Amino acid sequence: MKISIPLLVTFVLLTASGCDIAGPHPPVAVNRVHTSPTPNVSSSPTLAGSAPTAPAPTSLPAPVVVPTPGTTTVLARCHTGVLLVSFAGSQGAAGTIVDTFRVANTSTSRCVILGYVGMLMLDAAGRPLPTHVVRNGGVFSTQAGPSGFSLEPGTAASFQAAWSDVPHGSEGPCPEAAQLEVTPPDEYDHRLISVNGWSLAPCGGGEIDVTPIRAAGLPGTRLT
Repeated sequence: MKISIPLLVTFVLLTASGCDIAGPHPPVAVNRVHTSPTPNVSSSPTLAGSAPTAPAPTSLPAPVVVPTPGTTTVLARCHTGVLLVSFAGSQGAAGTIVDTFRVANTSTSRCVILGYVGMLMLDAAGRPLPTHVVRNGGVFSTQAGPSGFSLEPGTAASFQAAWSDVPHGSEGPCPEAAQLEVTPPDEYDHRLISVNGWSLAPCGGGEIDVTPIRAAGLPGTRLT
């Protein structure tokens, strides 16, 4: 086989010079060293022997004062089960009778009363009689409305009931009650009072005018 002289000379020269032949190179491992950034050094001169300047203190927010709420005692309403309702007295003039009733707290705790009582008259057989309760009606029309108060254990409040014993128009004899149901304010249960030793026979369709229950010591209505 004949080899071209110029081609042979070129091959010898490339081998002697150690030049790389063009082509892909094998990967080379490189150790990467992470260095911290160079700190920013102030260019201001520092006097010899002087201490380094301390950083300025951080300003803290003012403390927040949370007020402590006061304690408030919430009293329960006076329920029928702890109240004793009884007849306390009567007076009358010019055909109008005013009865006073006592409402006592028989429990060991204070309770609150606010409002008017409800009433229902019954005959001797326990049958309902016509009863029409009017709040602050008749002789009580100028009195103030109800005001809530605390009823201490073993103490009593009172209310009054007024009625007329004079028949209205063609009204016949007014029915007389043998028993009286009294329901305290905002209650569904009632107390039963026997009408014994006193009378309750309101005319005018059984109208009974009542005052709110009031604390002890407040004056009631007097007929002159």
